[in-house]
Amino acid sequence: MPNILIVGATGYIGKALSQSLIRSGNHRVFGLARSQEKARSLAQEEVIPILGSISPESSSSLISAINIHHIDTIVDVSGAAHGSLDLLNLVKGIGKLRLEEAKSSGEMVPKLGFIYCSGTWVHGSSHVPVNDLMPVGTPNAPAPPAELVAWRTKVEKNVLAARDVLDVMIIRPALVYGRSCAIWMSFFEPLYEAVQSQSLPDTVRVPADEASRPGLVHVDDVASGFHAAIEKLNIIAGTGVYPVFDLQTSQESMNDILRAAARELGFKGNLELVGAGEDLFAKAMCANGSCSSGRAKSLLGWAPKREGFVEGMGVFVKAWESSRA
Repeated sequence: MPNILIVGATGYIGKALSQSLIRSGNHRVFGLARSQEKARSLAQEEVIPILGSISPESSSSLISAINIHHIDTIVDVSGAAHGSLDLLNLVKGIGKLRLEEAKSSGEMVPKLGFIYCSGTWVHGSSHVPVNDLMPVGTPNAPAPPAELVAWRTKVEKNVLAARDVLDVMIIRPALVYGRSCAIWMSFFEPLYEAVQSQSLPDTVRVPADEASRPGLVHVDDVASGFHAAIEKLNIIAGTGVYPVFDLQTSQESMNDILRAAARELGFKGNLELVGAGEDLFAKAMCANGSCSSGRAKSLLGWAPKREGFVEGMGVFVKAWESSRA
């Protein structure tokens, strides 16, 4: 039974992935916890906590834990702008040492696995179809990456360069929705507050582009995509297949999304989408995305089941309202 360590296990995607793996009964799931409180929350969900962090100051204890628990694959869904390269370098060091020790003893061992969560925002905003074989963050890329996550292209490059000592894969979810819908807080909250206020405002202005059509994927489908990646990692790594996969299930109008959310929240006033302006987060949220997930479906066996943000908005808004309490 493979041992999987999830960095970011208490986060939005990490929780969904942990439960997907646990329900399968085919993996022992470990989660990195930065505090005793986080460790307890993981243990309650049947995730085995490893207390520590990815900071260089805590690297020795994390390295020991990875070796003591015989971790086979590490999945980084932390979204840490300044920590992902530190984690990658730490994992590379462990992977290199494992291979050197095996070589000196004449053994054959599998490479340590590493899967990195990037995102389709590295494709930037494009009205034309893009796919996961296209370059990102280079002069030859169809569009520059969203400024908010431009740093991810460097991490991706370093992950791919680590293939000599690790089995690696990069998974890029589109804009995620479902469950807590945490990433949608800044768009949903003004509508919620307007409905809850004593004096209902006539107009709510949201920093979104009316014409934008983001690519979307439900968090459960993101989890199943990472689950499939974990199970296919060793096979894919040995074939020479380019190990980068986009996950997207639909492309929908931001105007339709927010008007559906307003309706389900009970807002009856005037909703204005005033544009993202210089807000880097809002600009990323409004990035147009038309990505192909054909390779993820054919090579990883990814089978998404949750399609349609606008269609299921009644359920999604209720889930968001419940999670914010």
